[in-house]
Amino acid sequence: MALTPPHEQDGTKDKVFEVTINGTRVVLDHDAVTYDELGQLAYPGHDPQAMFTVTYKNAISPHGGNGTLVAGESVKVKKKGTSFNVRLTTRS
Repeated sequence: MALTPPHEQDGTKDKVFEVTINGTRVVLDHDAVTYDELGQLAYPGHDPQAMFTVTYKNAISPHGGNGTLVAGESVKVKKKGTSFNVRLTTRS
């Protein structure tokens, strides 16, 4: 008898998305991630006025899966393999 991972036992198997943010694996329970959410995941407790440069690879997007997010935007992630680079940006 095979053991079933906990996330499959409770019926949420389809709601697990493994992404990488700044080289760290993060598990999400939803398929769309926002610019603001990525900032919070990458820099917990950051200044609310902080701005970020966000790039992504291997997402579900009309731009071939690669691109840049700006404030107010979101992108759909794949079940596995979507990666993000989130950097604090200084204001000029």
